[in-house]
Amino acid sequence: MKNIAAAGTTRSHQSLRAALSANHTQNHNRKHRIGTRLAALALSVLMVFSLAACGNAAGSSTAAADAKFVYGLPTEVNNFDPFTSTTADAKSIYFNIYEGLVKVTTEGTFAPAIAESYEVSDDAKTYTFVLRDGVKFHNGQTLTMDDVLYSIQLAITNSLNGFDNIETFEAQDDKTLVITLKEGNTDFLAMASQAIVPKDSDNNGELALAPIGTGPFKFTEYEVQDHVTLVRNDDYYGTPAKLQTVVVKFIASSADLLVSFKSGAIDGFTANGGITEQLEKNDVTINVSNSNAVQLLALNNAVKPFDDVRVRQALCYAIDANEIIDTVNYGYGVKVGSALIPGLSAYYDDSLTDYYGEGAEIEKAKELLAEAGYPDGFSFTIKAPSNYQVHVDTAQVLVNQLKKIGVDMEIEQVDWATWLEKIYSGRNYEATIISLDGAIASPTAFLSRYVSDAHNNFVNFNSPEYDETYAAAIAQTDQDQRIAEFKKAQQILTQEAASVYIEDISYNLVYSKKFAGFAGYPLYATDFSAIYAVE
Repeated sequence: MKNIAAAGTTRSHQSLRAALSANHTQNHNRKHRIGTRLAALALSVLMVFSLAACGNAAGSSTAAADAKFVYGLPTEVNNFDPFTSTTADAKSIYFNIYEGLVKVTTEGTFAPAIAESYEVSDDAKTYTFVLRDGVKFHNGQTLTMDDVLYSIQLAITNSLNGFDNIETFEAQDDKTLVITLKEGNTDFLAMASQAIVPKDSDNNGELALAPIGTGPFKFTEYEVQDHVTLVRNDDYYGTPAKLQTVVVKFIASSADLLVSFKSGAIDGFTANGGITEQLEKNDVTINVSNSNAVQLLALNNAVKPFDDVRVRQALCYAIDANEIIDTVNYGYGVKVGSALIPGLSAYYDDSLTDYYGEGAEIEKAKELLAEAGYPDGFSFTIKAPSNYQVHVDTAQVLVNQLKKIGVDMEIEQVDWATWLEKIYSGRNYEATIISLDGAIASPTAFLSRYVSDAHNNFVNFNSPEYDETYAAAIAQTDQDQRIAEFKKAQQILTQEAASVYIEDISYNLVYSKKFAGFAGYPLYATDFSAIYAVE
């Protein structure tokens, strides 16, 4: 995926307002031409109605209620199990299928979903949820407390982030659920957005290709290497989706997505900056937002020469993120200096953005390499996922940037299945280029993977200080102190150069003029319920 969530990457959305603001503020108004381009896009986007999470579509009509929207996706999704799926693209689709006790809003707060209300104790150790009446799963079954208890146990069994902190979870009555944590955690509300599924629906991994949720769309069809079909859930307890059908077509490359869009074979897709520049802006609707995923040059800290912090720091000094944003993404990106997305603004440490300089610091990089025993540089191979052109293009820019410090980088393109198996799971690589997203709108979703023994710590970062800081952050119930600890955790990652943090690439969701509507979240998610057909 371009991104991966629990396994790494995956592009969450942010609002247009945040995207434009971040581009100008965080990148110090780099170039007038970039600002002009974004401003022009803003004019087109502002003509689109801003929709809430439930998909209220002002101006739509019942005549458009039977509309079908065909959406292009560059990776094949073949696992829709919310407890085991690792890719961001899978999460972006099943965002529409599943719901939790609560759900994230476009502002990044949490609203009741399957639970009609909730309370949190002062010490953030006890969470009480009251279930909503009449919620139905897509199979027609009415949701009960047994389904909720089953789902929580699945999350614990599958070691989902934060669920290991549950001491007890029990039904006080048929509608009231009480979860008691081992340690107080003000962030657990975000974790309560984890999917609720029918009891016994995933005893043998059935949800992977037969997902059953309570969301605004239900899964009806999957064809290997071709498409997934979703249809509107007419029993949805909330505001129903305006589209009748969504077909997600698997189209392997950005170039093929563009061809399919121009031919009318698909109605929408996510475009990188280069593809966006090839579109006739007056003929399409472009929704610009952050991807809410951190693109990074991931360095395997367990292999030479990247087991030496000075080498990792040297690469941080040598790499110019602004050049990558300008040349690869045509200005559609926000420079970052840490492992957290700017969209989580309360926790994000923006002081780290230029920690290694505003541009390339070639002499400083060479000094560090000499200190580490590489005065003449070294060579290594970067494995780039071939289905994400933006990562391949970024790697090509990195080749030229690193040559300036005597480092030769060879690009090896691998298919997505190989990337997941060999690099992410097998950790058999020196370096890779990817974007990492979060499964939930929480700093833990981005920072937990750097804990030394985390199952998804595929960069093999190992720091006792970081482990202690992260543990202190998640145990802290005072919000100000919690923020301070999470910022300290980011500082350690940046100072120790766990990897080279580059940017939050803009997420440009492109529609045919036949469609409008967009809802952005601090998650990698595509909200199909916000889209409607234009008369």
